[in-house]
Amino acid sequence: MTNGQLSEYEQALVGEMVDGEIEAVFRWGIIVDLGLSRAGLIDALYIDAGDNYQVGDQVSGYLDYFDEQKDKFILRPPNQIPLAERLRRATGQ
Repeated sequence: MTNGQLSEYEQALVGEMVDGEIEAVFRWGIIVDLGLSRAGLIDALYIDAGDNYQVGDQVSGYLDYFDEQKDKFILRPPNQIPLAERLRRATGQ
């Protein structure tokens, strides 16, 4: 899948806050139904020890980008630093 196969509407949502419903919770992340052509993914790196996500919960997040390998929209919870920035800070670059 390429971004060219996403609808114009979906491409325009990148960088925007979106809402969805949690479909599944795994150690590696949370799958979110966004009502779009692909599901969303909140990476485990954004999940803190005290977070309690449950199937059916409503969540909001920034639609950071579309990951072609995972075939999912990558979501970032509000008030979270993007993963690339978190990794850069962790390595002191």
